[in-house]
Amino acid sequence: MREILEKCMLLDEQRSLIVKGIQEGKKEYLTIKALLPTFTTNTYAPRLQYDCVNTHVEKMILSNPHTQMKVIKKQAGLHPYIVIHDTVRNIFILVSKLPKNKYIYNPCRYRGDFASSNFDRLLELGAPANELLEDSVYQPSLSLGPDYHPFGIIVSYDRDSDMIFEGALRPDQEDWIYKEDISNYITFNSQDIIPLNSYKVDDIEPRVKVPQEDGDIVIKLKNKTLS
Repeated sequence: MREILEKCMLLDEQRSLIVKGIQEGKKEYLTIKALLPTFTTNTYAPRLQYDCVNTHVEKMILSNPHTQMKVIKKQAGLHPYIVIHDTVRNIFILVSKLPKNKYIYNPCRYRGDFASSNFDRLLELGAPANELLEDSVYQPSLSLGPDYHPFGIIVSYDRDSDMIFEGALRPDQEDWIYKEDISNYITFNSQDIIPLNSYKVDDIEPRVKVPQEDGDIVIKLKNKTLS
C-alpha cells in the first residue's frame, strides 16, 4: 500500500518548495504584524497570515517552472484560495490552515472535490481494495485509467506553531488516507535549482559557415565524348 501511495504523494522538490513558501509567508506575516498598532479586535490577523502564506507559496511555484506545476486561483463562496496543479501527474495540492487543536477539517464542498476521486486513483494504480477501503461502502467510478482520476493533497499548517502536514482525505472526508509531518522538509536551497533554458536572441551566437579557400575547391569536369 505504501508503495502505491508514494506514487501520488508530493515529490521531494515539490514538498520542499511548498514548505519553504509557508515558512516565508508566516515570517512576513509576523514582520507586518509587528508594525501594526494593537486593535481592540484583531480580525485581520488570521486573514493576513493566510494571504501572506498563499502569496509566498505562489511565488515559490512560479519561480521554479521546471517543476511543471501551475497555480490556479479559485473561490468558494467568499473564501478565495489557491490550488497547485502538478500537470505531469494530474495531482492537485491545496494549502490550507488547519483549525487549532483539530486533527481534521470539517467536511465542505470544495475540499470534498479534492478527495472525490482519491480512492479511484489508488485503486487504478493497484492498491488492495480491502486494505484501502477497509469497512467503507464505496462505489468506484468507471475505469478510465489512473491518469484520468486526479489525486487531491492538502498541505495543512498551524497558525501558531511550526507544524506542517501533508495528507490526502478520504472521499467521505471523515478521515485521512495518509497524513505525515513535513514541518522540516527542506532538503535543498531552492535558489540553487537549475531553471529551464530561456534563451534570448542576443544570447545566441550566430554560427557562420567557414568559407573554403580557392585551393580547397575541387572542380569536377564533365567528360565529353567527341564524335
